[in-house]
This record gives sequence, C-alpha cells and structure tokens, in this order.
Amino acid sequence: MIIIGYQGIGKSTLSKHHLNYFIDLESSNFFFEKNGILIRDPDWYIPYCKIANHLSEQGFFVFVSSHKVVRDELKKSKEKVVAICPALELKDQWINKLRNRYNWSGLEKDYKALANAENSYEENIKEIIDDVENTIIINDINYDLEDIISDYLAN
Repeated sequence: MIIIGYQGIGKSTLSKHHLNYFIDLESSNFFFEKNGILIRDPDWYIPYCKIANHLSEQGFFVFVSSHKVVRDELKKSKEKVVAICPALELKDQWINKLRNRYNWSGLEKDYKALANAENSYEENIKEIIDDVENTIIINDINYDLEDIISDYLAN
C-alpha cells in the first residue's frame, strides 16, 4: 500500500520503528548537485513513484510525499493508494507542531514544511482531499499513526 502523507504526520518516525513494514520514501533525496547548486529534475516524481510502486508490490507500506505531481502520478498506480492528512480545523495546532519540529531539528526540510504550512495549509489539505479518493483525516492532534492505519485496514 502507498500512503500519501501530509508533512508532519509521522511518516519518518513510524518507519524508523518498524523497518520491516513501513518505508518513508523521502522526496528530498531526489535533488542532485550541479555546479554547487541543488536542483531537481522536472520529472523527479516519475522514478520516485516507480520506486514507491515497486516497494508496495513487495508488501511494504510506503509513505510518499503529498506533492501534487506525486498525487497525480499515483492515480495510475495499480497499488492501493491512500492519503493521510490533518483536518482543516487543526491548522493552528498543526503549524505549531511543525514549528516545534523545526525548532528541535533545525533541518532545512523541516523549515520548508513549516513555511509551506504557514502559507498554504488550507489549500494543501483541500487539494489532497479532492485529489485522493481514499483519504484518512486526522481529527485530533494527539493520535497514533500506526493505530490510524490499522483502523483503516480493519474497515
């Protein structure tokens, strides 16, 4: 199964604790350096989604980014694809969560996630819900991602 996950849902954390089941396919790894500048091929999402499909075919739960190009490419997938994102009502709490994560990590990818949520949270969530047929909404900031996925699979 391929899981499109909004930033900060816990993709990396869950994957670190369950390496035999969950894989976090980090999209920031699809940059390369050219003349000292990090760039990304315009079609980066095609091999990214092929890798996700291949891993899912092997029985892994594969977390992928929620970029629009990824969501669109995965519409062609024969694998089960589901999205997980927070509810619109969690906006302030979610941005605070991302801010705390960036303050703790100092990572550029966490800063970009925070900046994106501050600028486009509502738009991003609405697009994910509209684009992905099977979407799981996180309605409470205190949740367990593994439980959410287990509950989805049980129903």
